[in-house]
Amino acid sequence: MLPIDRGLRRAVLALFALVPLVFGGIAVFLGQDSNWDLRNYHWYDAYAALAGRLDQDMGAAQTPTYYNPTLDVPFYLLANALPARVFAFVLGAVQGCNFILLYVLAWFTLRAVDERWRAAGAVAVALTGIFGGGHMALVGAIFYDNIVSLFVFAAMAVILANMTLLRAGPFGAALLRTAFAGFLVGCGVGLKLPTQIFAIGVCFGLLFVPGPFVRRFFLSFACGLGVIGGFLVFGGWWMWELITHFGNPLFPYFNDIIRSNWALPESYRDDRFLPKNIVAALTLPFRLFVDGTIAGEVGFRDARVLGAYIVLIATPPMLLIARIKKFGRSEPFAEVFAARYLAAAAGLSYAVWLLLFCIYRYLIPLEMLAPLLVVACMAFWPLTRQRRLSLAIGLLGVMVLTMQPGNWGRMPWSASGRFVEVTPPALADPANTLVIMTGFAPTAFVIPSFPRAVSFLRPQSYLVDPAHATRFNEVLRARIAAHTGEILLLRAAYEKGAAERVLPVYGLGIAAGSCRPLPTNLDGELEMCGVERIPQTEPVN
Repeated sequence: MLPIDRGLRRAVLALFALVPLVFGGIAVFLGQDSNWDLRNYHWYDAYAALAGRLDQDMGAAQTPTYYNPTLDVPFYLLANALPARVFAFVLGAVQGCNFILLYVLAWFTLRAVDERWRAAGAVAVALTGIFGGGHMALVGAIFYDNIVSLFVFAAMAVILANMTLLRAGPFGAALLRTAFAGFLVGCGVGLKLPTQIFAIGVCFGLLFVPGPFVRRFFLSFACGLGVIGGFLVFGGWWMWELITHFGNPLFPYFNDIIRSNWALPESYRDDRFLPKNIVAALTLPFRLFVDGTIAGEVGFRDARVLGAYIVLIATPPMLLIARIKKFGRSEPFAEVFAARYLAAAAGLSYAVWLLLFCIYRYLIPLEMLAPLLVVACMAFWPLTRQRRLSLAIGLLGVMVLTMQPGNWGRMPWSASGRFVEVTPPALADPANTLVIMTGFAPTAFVIPSFPRAVSFLRPQSYLVDPAHATRFNEVLRARIAAHTGEILLLRAAYEKGAAERVLPVYGLGIAAGSCRPLPTNLDGELEMCGVERIPQTEPVN
């Protein structure tokens, strides 16, 4: 992993320390993160888990209210313990650690006569990987796609570090190594479910490496068992919570199959970005390079996935040409095992992503891995060594020069130094106060700033609507009807019509002249209003 030469080793270790620090600085420079998901659920879910609010609130953060909060909790605690800029620096530094693992993967993949060239190539590939347009938009932002990537790359590193063992070493030891690799990526899946696309690639990619098929099959199987174990460590407890409360371990997702009476018999999946036909699927990387919003909510530009896509498609014909024409070429500058494994793992992960999500953020690990894929595949093309290197370097240069990062929402740093700052209204009796949330704006981030005794119910969101005949609505309606204390409304000022449609269904109306702004450092358009009882109306679809 590290060069033998002492001076070169020190230089590499210095980069291991320096690059994460640079990313910490970038996070501070970019400003306060205020992305939609942070305001909607990342901040609230951590607080709800720590405060035990699964029964106290109902759907406050819409569908993501019921996402696994395990990964949110440490970041929430850290953000509350540190000044906002310091927290952003720490978060950016952790995200910058992807460079270290990308370097490790490149080191085991590349071959060179001189270790200086091998180290230089690994550094170049790793740097090109982490400065992608998708990844740079996430630096200092709370999304975790570039946090769970650490588990993905660590799993791949275990496999590449043990190439010789996996190919022909003691079978028991090989099984243990692949099971451990599966465990690592399984931890990532437990922390964030979309990481499952890379778990499939990490394990099934072993079917395509050199060696007897039976051996490869059992290595892949052991990896899968490791994934299950890792998933249960971080995700098992939350699945049990959801089964206990709602009868669906993935609530509300896949309820068209599981059929919990707490939600509609629907999948609740976000399928907005899925390609509509085979042509759209096959051309997606090209269209994505032109318009990043076809796979996400914000625009950006990056050629890494496109470059890897083109090279992966071109490599089989190139190898066929080399075999037919018996092209005499110099020794490839990549390991066969590593190149085949990375190509298969990346290809499988991309295919599953295309079928299930097509949301670019979930593909960030592949964006970071793409430069190494390009170099590893081109190493076997039927060209002279100089031409292969020139083509690979040229394509990496195109990736760097055409990159345009996206912006998920940034704000100036708060003068108070707090990561989230909210000034709630004075409440006479918090223990007997109920807040109704309407509309689809991300407003749950304000809840941790209110007294803990205040309850928040959301009768309208991407999860629920007053017209839905579900157990969730029955309980929500009963709680509103039984409440005898003060009732308030929380909404975005630009969603006034939503409250006017929803509140009368529960026999509620906005008290005249009672609406006041709710000051926050992340959203300046929130307001709270007094609510009074009025004659009830019927819900309208």
